[in-house]
Amino acid sequence: MKKIRSFVWERRSSFIFTVGSIAYGFYHFFKPRVISHAGAYEALNFILGFLSGRYFGLLFIMIATAKLYGIITDNTQLRLSLYFALLFLWILLAIGFFISFIQGNDNAAWIYTLIIAGLSTNIISAKPALNGREIDG
Repeated sequence: MKKIRSFVWERRSSFIFTVGSIAYGFYHFFKPRVISHAGAYEALNFILGFLSGRYFGLLFIMIATAKLYGIITDNTQLRLSLYFALLFLWILLAIGFFISFIQGNDNAAWIYTLIIAGLSTNIISAKPALNGREIDG
């Protein structure tokens, strides 16, 4: 049990970012009309086109679940590539929300999504970690 706790603690940024992305994907999967009916999502709906709604949520779920598998199996190649895929999705969200904000829709979601994307960069350490690995995520 102590090994598992230590494993999770060392990768807590990755787990939080990944599980949070899965949760966000489930939100859009079960509430697919949010994107098409909310003014805050108007620009994002235009950018994503056919990928909006349920498929957008499914994309988050699939990528984040595969990344979670990569974290658990300690597959650096899988973790790193899927980290950048998730980061791209969060930045895309931030851009869509920011465009919507500029168009007059009052929302702060662009700030939140930029914070999520920014904090996720903690996953990739500039200095080698104590255990000798350079990539945590």
